Amino acid sequence: MAIITIVGRPNVGKSSLFNRILGKRAAIVDDQPGVTRDRLYGEVEWAGKNFYVVDTGGIMSATEHPFMDLIEKQVDLAIDESSAIIFVIDGRTGVTPTDEDIAQKLRRSGKPVIVAMNKLDNEKQEDTMIGEAYALGFDDVFATSAEHYTGIREMLDCAAEKISDDDFEDSSDEIRVTLVGRPNVGKSSLLNAFAGEERSMVSNIAGTTRDVVDTVVDIDGHKIRFLDTAGLRKKSRISDSLEYFSNVRTYQAIDRCHVALVIMDAQDPVTEQDKRLIGQVIDKCKGLILVVNKWDLAPRDAKVGDTMTKKLLDEIPFAVHAPRVFISALSGRSLGKLPQLILQVEENRRRRIPTSELNRLVKETLVFDRMPGDGKGHSLKIYYATQADGAPPAFIFFVNDGELCSKSFKRHLENLLREMADYTGVPIKIFMRARD
Repeated sequence: MAIITIVGRPNVGKSSLFNRILGKRAAIVDDQPGVTRDRLYGEVEWAGKNFYVVDTGGIMSATEHPFMDLIEKQVDLAIDESSAIIFVIDGRTGVTPTDEDIAQKLRRSGKPVIVAMNKLDNEKQEDTMIGEAYALGFDDVFATSAEHYTGIREMLDCAAEKISDDDFEDSSDEIRVTLVGRPNVGKSSLLNAFAGEERSMVSNIAGTTRDVVDTVVDIDGHKIRFLDTAGLRKKSRISDSLEYFSNVRTYQAIDRCHVALVIMDAQDPVTEQDKRLIGQVIDKCKGLILVVNKWDLAPRDAKVGDTMTKKLLDEIPFAVHAPRVFISALSGRSLGKLPQLILQVEENRRRRIPTSELNRLVKETLVFDRMPGDGKGHSLKIYYATQADGAPPAFIFFVNDGELCSKSFKRHLENLLREMADYTGVPIKIFMRARD
């Protein structure tokens, strides 16, 4: 997804605007300058476009501040990564010399800039102050009030227009595979192992972002684009500006991929960060393969594999559909299993069950006494089912009342669908629709 970054000097309402755009209190809002030091980001869907919005620290030019160098470095990175910039200025105080310095920085960047003159709470203020905003030299200027939610919709409409429809999209028939995981679990070693095998290398190109490197490899006649990402740390451990944006790039790489390899360290598997990453992949409805690397350090004993498998099943019950493979990128142990597994998961993502078989399931399997209900004599009735187009697989069940369907019954349906066809490594989406 594309990135739209909010920049400006301190105390102009950047974080309040960020919270309004996201619809929740995601950023700390305070009158003290320099509260937002690290960038905060959130996903937004607007006008049919999906993008990240990033909040940045306030720029204080010619001001002594212990964090100023770090804040400016972060803002420069944010500008460099962005598809468009929302430049926030204070409508009560008007344009300041610091605003003019920031405007000059933004003009040099060559990125589309949208000026939000914030804190304009009435038309009289707007008529008096808006001319100063236009004097900064940008065409798109909006009078906004984060407090009263005015002007924000129009500003977002303009921002969405700045985003290209094909941002981060590949038009080829390649299978896109993202390697994600914590730092030092062996992602780059695994990528090098794939690229160094006796297969034809198609290309090595820099990815759409600075530290996501795309490598295209031809495996058995299939072009697979591997997206290598930086290690994802906990937010509390993100202190370096480059490291912060590598997290956003990792999420962008997950957005782009068809299949994600979540790589874990055999010496320290299934950490909370691993679970969050796996949850992110599932939420994005991507194919998922759990890869336990550095298996060369584990004893060659079948019981060790059984113990690790049980640990994965016990601690990640929401990913029981994902295949598990134990490898060593360094020694090559079991590495040969991965290419075929990737191809199989991608095939499963596109697998379809004929409508006739689905409705046989409805008639034969779902006709039993214990259908979910509301406890007042109303029970769920399923009339027929169909599979929607596209990947991952999505099934629509037409029913009398979708609200009668419980989570446990949806899991029951998912298990039945997985018995009908091989959906290993693939999330299944189930929708309940009223027949009328």
